[in-house]
Amino acid sequence: MRSASEAAEPRPASLLEIAAGEWGEALGAVAGDRYRGDQVANWVFKHGVFDFAAMGNLPRELRERLAARFSVEPPPIEARFESADGTRRFLLGLADGRQVEAVYMPYPDRVTLCISSQVGCRFACGFCQTGVMGLQRSLSAGEILGQVLRLRQEEQRLDRPVNVVFMGQGEPLDAPDSVVAAVRALQDPAGPGLSRERITVSTVGVVGALPRIAAMGEARPRLAVSLNATTDAVRSRLMPINRKWPIAMLLGALEAIPWRNRERVTFEYVLLAGVNDSLDDARRLGGLLARLPAKVNLIPWNPLPSLPFRRPDPEQIERFRTTALATGLDVLVRYSRGADIAAACGQLHASTQPV
Repeated sequence: MRSASEAAEPRPASLLEIAAGEWGEALGAVAGDRYRGDQVANWVFKHGVFDFAAMGNLPRELRERLAARFSVEPPPIEARFESADGTRRFLLGLADGRQVEAVYMPYPDRVTLCISSQVGCRFACGFCQTGVMGLQRSLSAGEILGQVLRLRQEEQRLDRPVNVVFMGQGEPLDAPDSVVAAVRALQDPAGPGLSRERITVSTVGVVGALPRIAAMGEARPRLAVSLNATTDAVRSRLMPINRKWPIAMLLGALEAIPWRNRERVTFEYVLLAGVNDSLDDARRLGGLLARLPAKVNLIPWNPLPSLPFRRPDPEQIERFRTTALATGLDVLVRYSRGADIAAACGQLHASTQPV
């Protein structure tokens, strides 16, 4: 039990809340010279050292002063689960006692980190387990950046590129301030130094926040949109947000974005048997997206015992794909990884169990 005096002591400020290129200024009077910020950032992002005492090229007295005022520690790992396909789900602890999930997905030619922007989610999509949690709170920019940093350190990927997708718990555009700051911090050359092409922000269609992403200019990441239906009636039943921003309004807002040459917006379409997987749906999909530089990921639903849906059989999935392809769309089927450890699309819910 902490004493009253201990409880009153301020918590060290996390430098992860700002981009690494700003650390020199943030350290200010404590460090004296701005280059000390670059030295600290090098230890953190290039070597995975989160203890000032271990930063050997800093004077000992400075290390002690920094440790008293600042923190560079990302969220700690509280549980880890590994799938048969190599996917790993991490349960990370936050300072307030809450937990959030991040997923490490290795492929033959790349590594992708799926990170969260909120604890839970308030949008209650009918096919998603995260929505059952409700929204507990949004994450700060440092808590978002910290997931990437922790997984890269844990998996020894600090010196190798990764892709980062905001497709974990939460709706990124429901926390636009934190997400925009985190995306910029991920691109900072003094920090992770990821290119914008390696970062994808996924949204259920928060139309009011799309201008925030569009306004990022050259720093704007890739965008993915969870569509999941071709009529407002079905989409509103699956995704309550559609009642506020129906399909036409969402697509109109996307058409207004100045897409870069050869850039495409990804549409995610979770296939639910007997709900949104008809050949008429496939044909309508082509018509809806004809004016956008679109590609479509068809995601066969990942079963959850608490939800009343079924995955279409493989034959119907293929019929849907070929019908949509015939409309001129770029379409592929993406089977989610990590379903056996509750790490697949729609399954994240801060579970302390492997499934």
